[in-house]
Amino acid sequence: MNNSIYSKKTTLANTLLNKLNEVTGEVYIFIHKSMDGDCIGSACGLCEVIRNLGINSYVVIGEPVLDKMKFLNLDKYVLPLLDAEAIEKASAELVIAVDCSEAGRMGAVGAVFDKVDNRVIVDHHETSVGTGDNCFIVPEASSASELCFYVSQELEKLTGKSLITKEAAQFFLTGIVTDTGRFAYSNTNPETLEAASNLMELGAEISPVMYWFFDWKSKEEYLVSSAAAATARFDLDGKVASITVTRELFDKYNANGDQIGEVVSKLRDVDGVVVAIVLRELSDGKIRVNFRSLEPFDCVAIATQYNGGGHLRAAGCTVEGDIELMRDELVNKAIEALK
Repeated sequence: MNNSIYSKKTTLANTLLNKLNEVTGEVYIFIHKSMDGDCIGSACGLCEVIRNLGINSYVVIGEPVLDKMKFLNLDKYVLPLLDAEAIEKASAELVIAVDCSEAGRMGAVGAVFDKVDNRVIVDHHETSVGTGDNCFIVPEASSASELCFYVSQELEKLTGKSLITKEAAQFFLTGIVTDTGRFAYSNTNPETLEAASNLMELGAEISPVMYWFFDWKSKEEYLVSSAAAATARFDLDGKVASITVTRELFDKYNANGDQIGEVVSKLRDVDGVVVAIVLRELSDGKIRVNFRSLEPFDCVAIATQYNGGGHLRAAGCTVEGDIELMRDELVNKAIEALK
């Protein structure tokens, strides 16, 4: 393991354990909105580990669990806060943010996170904020799940207890596999593969993650994704590709905005494309934008201009306005960046 990169795992584990030893109530773990395999994997894995220390812990979510995640049996771990009244009543002694660092990325449930000053952050995004012993932010890491696995290993050393059960290992492996694109993305490093191997030795299975996150599709997802692909536009000699998905298209196929997740990656994989941009209209009228790129394009440089974030090769933001006008604006920014 590259000690210069991951050396803070021991410090974070000590800090977390000290905080947990003082907890007499509940610990809430928070993830970013538009949940993915890494945020839910890191959160639920860490939740299982904390519960094995005898402490009540829950993963707070502000949206329904996606169908492709149901094989993980999340009901045991998640605490859905789906309305304003539930959010107002919720509180905890210690809050932990994984795969994000700010309440603004958590959606409405971020208000609960903001209530509590006793915090820990584990993240791997370049745009993450936070310093001190309560933060473990490593942009070089493949995923938040990989980082949470290392912290959990340190907690085992500190307590002398076996904390990483088969269930926790499955969650951590799910996050690693999904955030590395089945170990195909450039964020895969030797430490990542070693962590995945260790998790499989602990009982985690890789095949269900591959199937449910990458192969399985609902009929609605298949139809809306196919229709969305027909809106593809290629600019700058095919280097900049973009797709728009309107509410009308989602309504036509009775689909939701989370059912076109793989479209942006597939668009990026088209021959000659350097950056892919997918814009989709949400039910509240806002527009979710996802970027994927190849070297040398910096996705996060554009996403942060719209209060978004992410990684060099994968980022996102939420904007407002006419979807086609926003497409033109973002495409033009991408073209300028590539010139």
